[in-house]
Amino acid sequence: MSSAPLTCPHCGYEIGAYAEALEALEGGSVCLLCGGELDQEQLQAAVDGWEDKSVLEEGKKRAETEGVYLDEEEEILEGTPDFGDDGEDEEDPVI
Repeated sequence: MSSAPLTCPHCGYEIGAYAEALEALEGGSVCLLCGGELDQEQLQAAVDGWEDKSVLEEGKKRAETEGVYLDEEEEILEGTPDFGDDGEDEEDPVI
């Protein structure tokens, strides 16, 4: 990023990542934390001013982080399926 992080005037949340700035801009120029209105021109200038190298580095880090998370989730999902059929072979006692 070529300038200082954007700060929400309402809650003080700092938008320091390209993905956050783009999400805030596409979401109607609102703060991602409190929903307060942000200056659209300032937000647009920040998104446009982000250096390509910084965007690529951020994307690489996010891909690595999300890749680890998805690998862990896939391991859980690929485990032994539990269909909740324990005891179905036993007959229900008649009362």
